Amino acid sequence: METFLKIFLYSSLSGLAVILGGYIGTKRLPDKVIAFVLTFGSGVLLAVISFSLMHEAYRFSGPVFTSIAFILGGIIFYIIEKLLEKYIAKGVGIILGTTLDDIAESLSMGIGFATNSGKLGIVLALSIFLHNIPEGISSNFELINEGNFTKKTAIVLSFLLAILDPFCALSGYYLLKGLGNLWHGMIMAFTGGAILFMTSTDMIPKANIIGNGLENLGLLAGFLTAFLLSRILG
Repeated sequence: METFLKIFLYSSLSGLAVILGGYIGTKRLPDKVIAFVLTFGSGVLLAVISFSLMHEAYRFSGPVFTSIAFILGGIIFYIIEKLLEKYIAKGVGIILGTTLDDIAESLSMGIGFATNSGKLGIVLALSIFLHNIPEGISSNFELINEGNFTKKTAIVLSFLLAILDPFCALSGYYLLKGLGNLWHGMIMAFTGGAILFMTSTDMIPKANIIGNGLENLGLLAGFLTAFLLSRILG
């Protein structure tokens, strides 16, 4: 019961960040602010991949299986992105893309609570919290300005996404913890590949398009914040 509550509380905190970011994203924000938000969130994800996900994935799965799962994560998300662009309307594609990203992160969070005395799960939960605020801002900003969704609809979708975090984190813990360390490592590596692809082809390019000044130093701020978090708590 104690583990259930810990996962539920930490994953709910990361879900709350989606709502907070989503609400901010319904406001009119300068391009420089959006650019900083995107680069900060990207920096957080890059540090999480480098110092948490891939580190643990390698420890559990070794070089071969970690590499295979990592590459597969990027390839599959590439295929999904192309299918969404080709067959799905812009607004729906944004929702589905954000949802898939959130599911992958939350499942890894749940697995993180099953390893290393749960420390990895806490690091991932707090890092995802830092990332979900920028992601919520960016997603709702795009839904309203590119997908022609109303602000009310965008907020409702933020609440639904927030519910996914505890559901997927608990599912990752209770359904996947019995698979063994090899599979745990591969799932984390797969998630790392998927997140890295999404970050490098979506978030960072968008930030560079709408901002090309000091605001892009958010990448450094996000990376440093998540790196220090992983060292302090790890």
